[in-house]
Amino acid sequence: MHQIPEMTRRVFLNQTLQTLGVAAAMPFAAYAASAVQPSTETDDRSGPAAAIPPLWFLTPEQYVALEAVTDTMIPRGGAFEIGARDVVLAARIDSHLPMLDPAVAQGFRGALVFVEQQAPLLAGKSAPFSGLSEADRTVVCSAMLQAGGLPAGIFLAMKSFSLTYFYTLDATWKYTGYDGPMLLEEAR
Repeated sequence: MHQIPEMTRRVFLNQTLQTLGVAAAMPFAAYAASAVQPSTETDDRSGPAAAIPPLWFLTPEQYVALEAVTDTMIPRGGAFEIGARDVVLAARIDSHLPMLDPAVAQGFRGALVFVEQQAPLLAGKSAPFSGLSEADRTVVCSAMLQAGGLPAGIFLAMKSFSLTYFYTLDATWKYTGYDGPMLLEEAR
């Protein structure tokens, strides 16, 4: 059997994520029309939910989905005292997406639509992902990983983005024992 070259797989994945984004966006368009406004309800983990900040790349609906993803991956009081919402991680990721290859950035949008609208069904939950409790979002993430294929790939990509952008923040260094780049030592 002939193995597909690595570059072809990457191109295929990018195109698959773009196609998935378009296909998943159809039902999402109806959801967006009745878009959930930023909640002002009290969340026992983070107080009142913050308003959506100015966005660089994502739509407000995609931002809400990303915020739910990052909060699920890195909750407050999880491994460390601070969590994704404490450092406004979703906004940080949004600000970096325009710097990525356009196909990858567009694929990221498609992946968010998948997580928001399709992934909950893998765990027998109702969409949207961002409307689920923390426990239900965790169950959905486990179902994505167990499903394999594209859902697992999307889960791993979301986890990678979340962890990478979280642990490169100065505010997280003290929790890991990292005291910063050596270049900064001269400035201290």
